[in-house]
Amino acid sequence: MRTYFLFFFTIFLSFSGLTQTSLETREIVILPNSSLSITGTTNINEFECNFNPLYFKNESFKVHYIDKERALIFKNSILTLENKNFDCGHRKINKDFHDLLKTEKYPEIFLKIKKIDLHQEEDATVTLSFTIAGIENDYRFPIEITWKNEIRFVGKLELNIKDFNLQAPSKIFGLIVIDEEIEINFDLNIKT
Repeated sequence: MRTYFLFFFTIFLSFSGLTQTSLETREIVILPNSSLSITGTTNINEFECNFNPLYFKNESFKVHYIDKERALIFKNSILTLENKNFDCGHRKINKDFHDLLKTEKYPEIFLKIKKIDLHQEEDATVTLSFTIAGIENDYRFPIEITWKNEIRFVGKLELNIKDFNLQAPSKIFGLIVIDEEIEINFDLNIKT
């Protein structure tokens, strides 16, 4: 979990006029008012599984990167999300969520930060590698940045569970079916 938020700090460094050609390491603090969720739909309703905000404990973390012409290239920056820290609001839905992610065999989701392309002061594009249930895929998507007392990063990623060879459980003899498309939403706040 620690390294996931580290890449957001480097955007701040880049906009501050710092240009590095060698590997740099910086420390940031993840604030507990950050949020991360996975949302989806079934043929009859919607669901949302929120990552436990208590995981954000104002701890400091390190990020390793190279600043190269408005792009931040990351080295060995991997975030580990424990599946058990997601709560879908109901014990049965939690069980289905863990069955979907094959939590018993693969208890963690890994996010490897690869690159951030900086466009303007308030937006950028991030490239992440997700490993879910032992399958790894790369995704590139936009993020929004705001600057106040803290640095805030907001974004969402839509992905298909079949990209990870996941089979959505169907309930009541197949009458309730989870859609293959899910969305990962984040609203992250950090302090430098």
